[in-house]
Amino acid sequence: MAKAKKNRNTARKPEPNKEGKDLEKMTVQSLSPELKRFKVKLSIRIAVIILSVLALSWFFEGWREINKSITPVHVAVFISGTAVTAALLYLQGFWIYLEEKYKGTLRRKLEHFEKLEQRWLRKGN
Repeated sequence: MAKAKKNRNTARKPEPNKEGKDLEKMTVQSLSPELKRFKVKLSIRIAVIILSVLALSWFFEGWREINKSITPVHVAVFISGTAVTAALLYLQGFWIYLEEKYKGTLRRKLEHFEKLEQRWLRKGN
């Protein structure tokens, strides 16, 4: 019994768009030449990292206090630490996404970040 060989080299060719350009080869430079670079200032990055560490410590402090005794203050510290940590991680992920996109090394587009970027560009930032 010989098994039939599967053709594993069946990569799809990118479909050209209306202008005849390959959609997969289009980078930010070809889409919008005026936006060639995205960079967050180092001082802002450091401030967000410090706030992330502080928020994460709130999370652990809230968890530790909840294990001792549940009070509204302990629950508030835990929930605020969780929410702030998640929001700051989301912000850092958005920055990384934009940097990779503008460098042309983005591997996968995320629709939510694309919509957020469009909203951010409409505001003129």
